[in-house]
Amino acid sequence: MLAYQRAGLDRQTTSEPADAGSARQDGNRLQEDLPDAETASCFVAGEIWDPGQISDDDLLARFRSAAVTKARKRFEQGVLVELSRGTKPTARFLDEACTVRFLVPRDLRYASADCAESQLPLWVPLAVWAFRELPIGQLAGLLCLQHADLPAPTAVLDDLDVLLDEFCRDGLNGIAGSWSARLSRVEQSLRGEGLVWPAELVADLRHQQEMYQQHDARFEPQQVVHLVGELTARMRAIACGTRAAPQLMIRGTPSDRPTEIAAGRMIGVGLGIRPGQRHATLSAYLQDADSGSVVAVERTFADPDPQSGDAPRSFTDLAATVVVRGVSLAALASSQLLLKSGKRTPSGVLILPRTAGSLSVNPQSFQWEQLKPPFAAESFAQLAARFESLPPSYLRPRRRTENVHAVAVAAAESATFDVAHQRLTAVLRDARGGTALLVHPFHTRGREGVGELLGTLQQRGAQVRFVCGHVRAAGRTLEIYPISVIVDDGTRRWGLQPWVSNNLAAHEGGSEPAVQAACEQSAVEQFSRQLGELLSDLLLTGVTRSDGTRWGEQAELGRQLGFVRLVAPVAELADSLNSQASTLRSTPTAAVQHARELCLLSRIITE
Repeated sequence: MLAYQRAGLDRQTTSEPADAGSARQDGNRLQEDLPDAETASCFVAGEIWDPGQISDDDLLARFRSAAVTKARKRFEQGVLVELSRGTKPTARFLDEACTVRFLVPRDLRYASADCAESQLPLWVPLAVWAFRELPIGQLAGLLCLQHADLPAPTAVLDDLDVLLDEFCRDGLNGIAGSWSARLSRVEQSLRGEGLVWPAELVADLRHQQEMYQQHDARFEPQQVVHLVGELTARMRAIACGTRAAPQLMIRGTPSDRPTEIAAGRMIGVGLGIRPGQRHATLSAYLQDADSGSVVAVERTFADPDPQSGDAPRSFTDLAATVVVRGVSLAALASSQLLLKSGKRTPSGVLILPRTAGSLSVNPQSFQWEQLKPPFAAESFAQLAARFESLPPSYLRPRRRTENVHAVAVAAAESATFDVAHQRLTAVLRDARGGTALLVHPFHTRGREGVGELLGTLQQRGAQVRFVCGHVRAAGRTLEIYPISVIVDDGTRRWGLQPWVSNNLAAHEGGSEPAVQAACEQSAVEQFSRQLGELLSDLLLTGVTRSDGTRWGEQAELGRQLGFVRLVAPVAELADSLNSQASTLRSTPTAAVQHARELCLLSRIITE
């Protein structure tokens, strides 16, 4: 406020207000604590600036020489950091989980970090030097300065490779009873070697196997295909020591571990839903007001048995489920949560305390200007630059919140419901003129939320101020799948959750979109879906009990569509299955390798 007043005083041409003299006196008295007029003007105008412009002399003037020398040695050892240039640039170090924020242009006194104050002389210089390495003109990017190759733990990778081969050979139906215990031991070995994300994948695969044995409705065959494919991708990248993607993102870092939360304030930023074949997973997303990290509180609900005749509950009913102290998931996603204790898993899931006195929930006013970057993005251009620099998702950290962002927008335009693809779309425009496409799929169990979102965007599109959701890059276009939309009519702000009813239909005049039996799919999308179904069946029965007829038909369909690289392993798998069917004693080694290759390609297709 004082910086804004001082910048305004320099531009005044009319008579000064009565309190201008006292304001100038305050400004003179606090001159040592304020940025200069040029810096203040830049801050008011919201100009993008680069902390890399800060000189080493400025660093030595702010921090002791010994501390800067220590920071230089640490920088030369290598860093992995995600950088964002903007009005408040941020540097998020991924190797040791520290985020540095520069709040005032070119003034190190206003640099902050989510670490102990005694560690600022280490992390602030590291952030400044990292920004110097980011190409000029690039708004965001991933910087990996890794000088030494990380060793590949070949023994544990070989053990995992054998288990995956057995899994593909025998399938979930015929896998040995000792397989799960052996897989659990490999998981512990992976964690001991620092391979956090492969260990998390192994844990998820073992969980899927247990749910299949227990006939749990949460079991999802397609998820098994993707787990095997992603494990194959990460194992290959670790074994060959590739530098095409940072090894620490593929493997995981020491900071990717279960973390106890002593105390904190969480801001609800939205409610997401992942519908499955026979279940639905609801996630309430929250940002830590101090550290800026984003977590999710999850609950999975199994659908009723189809033979019971009971209809699945709507998403609105599921979101009304109480998770803590009379607070539902939907309320948690739009409130403030005060925690005295808790636990955050490596995947970013928040485990709430069981004792009622350890937390309290209060409403929020949706002043999302206070949300912390890099979760809070300043523009779509900044987000686009970030995603351009990242490796594909199957080689990135496996956090639930990895691609969740909140973006300030100026308006939402051209809101419509695409009947052919059964989804709502709208064009979002930010203050700098950048655009992104808002996409929300239609689901029968969440039809009320879709109608309210469509009515709000059509009637109050100019009043939309923030959109939070899952962001993905589709070619040159950014797509945002919203979990919340914040509207400001000039007198109040409110949040809208697209997946559930917000009781706004009467107020907004929302209309229920037209529904057809099934959305249209292109031939390529149908081929991808059929490939996933074939792989799901293969991993259920195993390669030794599978037939190659359907695989041969799939290979022919792929050739007709023009696929070359994708069709090759499909045709080879069909030949291997047909060969083993006509041979009395055959080894399915080749068929197993083709199946794993196709699981990997199926996972890549999801990109």
